[in-house]
Amino acid sequence: MSEKKKEQTSKKYKVEFFSSEKDTLLLAKVVSLTMFLLGVAMAITTMVEGNKAMVIVSFTYGPLFLLAFVVTTITKKTRFFFILGFILSFCMEFVFIITGGQEGFGIFWMCIITFFTFFTNRKRVFFTVNAFYLLFVILGFWSPLSQFCYQFSDTMRVRFPILYMIEFIFASIVRIRLSKVERNRSELFNELIELQDSLQQQVEERTKELNEEKNNSEKLLIEVTQALATTIDAKDKYTSGHSRRVAEYSKKIAELLGKDEKVQREIFFIALLHDIGKIGIPDEIINKRDNLTEEEFNQMKKHPEIGYEILKNITTMPNLEIGVRWHHERLDGKGYPDALSGDKIPEYARIISVADAYDAMTSNRSYRGYLPQAVARSELIKGSGTQFAPEIAEKMIQIIDADTEYKLHE
Repeated sequence: MSEKKKEQTSKKYKVEFFSSEKDTLLLAKVVSLTMFLLGVAMAITTMVEGNKAMVIVSFTYGPLFLLAFVVTTITKKTRFFFILGFILSFCMEFVFIITGGQEGFGIFWMCIITFFTFFTNRKRVFFTVNAFYLLFVILGFWSPLSQFCYQFSDTMRVRFPILYMIEFIFASIVRIRLSKVERNRSELFNELIELQDSLQQQVEERTKELNEEKNNSEKLLIEVTQALATTIDAKDKYTSGHSRRVAEYSKKIAELLGKDEKVQREIFFIALLHDIGKIGIPDEIINKRDNLTEEEFNQMKKHPEIGYEILKNITTMPNLEIGVRWHHERLDGKGYPDALSGDKIPEYARIISVADAYDAMTSNRSYRGYLPQAVARSELIKGSGTQFAPEIAEKMIQIIDADTEYKLHE
């Protein structure tokens, strides 16, 4: 996985995975509030004792930690708290080293502020700087530099470094423990990244397989549909390719009506099978050269219902039977088999009706050849509003007008 992708995933899982950030935020608020209360308590106590220096220090540091608590609570970020604690720890230690912090409160302040900086901050730079500082103080007391610490008693010159040494050792243990926890988390997080990458690869592979299966299914559907359409047209030796042409005209009309590619594709398949019911009509009626008798015509008119019964149970394309049953309905309600009118006729059927009528006029029949383009165009205009939906007939006329060389015929 690329570094950029790892970084994006890290940000995505940052809150959920590294829940210790919430713990650090809570700790920052608790410590800030505690230090504020301690500052107030120390200010009052040292005021009674008459220690003006400690009163000033306590009244300065207490409110600052209260401010840290407020800022941390509002922003939900620990940055201000860490920076403040880090600065205050150095200032406090510097003040007491210069002035001589031999009283208990001074020692307490130095230790507690320094320690909380170690404990609450996982930044290595803070730990490193503090560690060097503590070691420097220890060496300062236990080296020839101790001559500059004249303000401290001999006892404090021994106890102070020991106290700092204990604090340094304890803080180092905490830091090592935190480093181990962070390392374990980092390893676990890397495993999570690898697992996610592996799962993503499996999903991509499975998606590719499903797409291939889908493409194969669609290819099979196309081939089966075309085979059925060819079978239908084969029954009428005078209308070869009729179903294919009606499907193409219907698709083009749908495109001009502003339909999306999915709808265009669907209506193409529906139109391709619009005459499937002719399978149930005797060949002698379909291929009769003379005009059909009334009884024969009534039998021919059954092909939409026959086709409907054949296709109605195909659930993968629920609209397939629409073009089959109602492509001979008329806008004025004089069509068949259900005498539907107006908008009660499904749009797909209205589109196929126009395409079917045009191809019927421009195809060779047993009793005539295909009609001139102008005649077919005139008949569509004549039937607009009665037999055909005007907006659909208009689109078919646009297709005709664009066919200046009259190629759209059998």
